[in-house]
Amino acid sequence: MDPIIDEVAALMREVASREIMPRFRALAEHEVEEKTKGDLVTIADRNSEIWLAPKLEALVPGSRALGEEAVAADPSLLARLDDDTPLWTIDPVDGTGNFVAGRETFGVMISLVTKGEVEKAWIYLPVTEEFALAERGAGAFWQSAGETRRLDAGSPAPGPSDQTASFYVRFMPDDWRGGIEAHAATVGGKTATLCSAWDYTSIARGRHDFVTYYRMLPWDHAPGSLILREAGGVTRDIETGLDYSPRTLKGPHLVARDEESWQRTAERIRSNIAPR
Repeated sequence: MDPIIDEVAALMREVASREIMPRFRALAEHEVEEKTKGDLVTIADRNSEIWLAPKLEALVPGSRALGEEAVAADPSLLARLDDDTPLWTIDPVDGTGNFVAGRETFGVMISLVTKGEVEKAWIYLPVTEEFALAERGAGAFWQSAGETRRLDAGSPAPGPSDQTASFYVRFMPDDWRGGIEAHAATVGGKTATLCSAWDYTSIARGRHDFVTYYRMLPWDHAPGSLILREAGGVTRDIETGLDYSPRTLKGPHLVARDEESWQRTAERIRSNIAPR
């Protein structure tokens, strides 16, 4: 794999050691704010992004950073998705609500996007010190306890009653919410980590079957979508049938471990929606 894979991974470990883990279960009240109702940000999010952005831009001359907290302060920065300049998406602490609550389900996510395509991806889980890494066309890999293995999402259980899935419908239009909730009622195991870093890596490791999303902000989905695709999985809009793109910011997306099960599950969800 490209040496930049290891360089970015080293930066992620360092920022977690400097800015994130010292504050885990140790945040002061003034170090947590609400960006919007229910959407938290901490000093660890902001400091990590500020530290990472220039270092990532230095790795690829002419590239620019697109971080979650920078866009929260200036939404016009999302327009950077529309040109062909190499772009670093940064989610400095994915699962901030979990981080604030002292839960271990949070991560750091970075991707490198070129001409609207995710070229490289990194997800780091600081508590367990585990990494998911991917390069387009070169596979996805899991690093844990000093060992590296290729990721293979495998195939889900044959029937919904034996499957485990996460159904996020908060931003869904009513018809899609209804269709997904009707299907969710048939699924045997349901979880909600509220953390894309954990959801995508769980599917890529064969530990989870499906996830649904509607709001598709690039720092939340660009890294996981490439890692999962390189592991044999699918992230696709159920309505349009188009594979996920960092330039797509919304739509009822289904994330699945393989193509066949994506098709089966998408059809079940669609069958619950009344014709328009």
